[in-house]
Amino acid sequence: MNKIVTSLILIFCINQGFTEDLNNIHVVNDQVGELCFTTVTIKTTDKWLKQQDELIEFNSYPNIRYQGFIMDMFYSNAGFGLSQWTEMTTRGIYMMSPGTLYLPIEKWTNDGMKSGWRLRISILYPSVEDRCK
Repeated sequence: MNKIVTSLILIFCINQGFTEDLNNIHVVNDQVGELCFTTVTIKTTDKWLKQQDELIEFNSYPNIRYQGFIMDMFYSNAGFGLSQWTEMTTRGIYMMSPGTLYLPIEKWTNDGMKSGWRLRISILYPSVEDRCK
């Protein structure tokens, strides 16, 4: 019995070491007063950087055409994990209604972005019907 449990634990640990993180994009929506605050966090991978572009649908409610939004972007590549961020230009990123981001991955790769970097896009916009999804 102990050998079976030990074997299962060993197989699980080995399997975790060889699996690629397929969920490298995480979207979090929070409500801050009468505003919605969306954070998109991306961990760059070799596979992701080989794409030409990426479309991320983060929310179906923002009315950017009439209410507007504020967006900022940061990257972290200094080896300190998520504790140190540097501002990055949002040039080339397009916000499309309803709540879709276009990211120019090929341009970033050509500019020197490497696998293992973290990207964070912060978007602030008025909430619709007092809810953020």
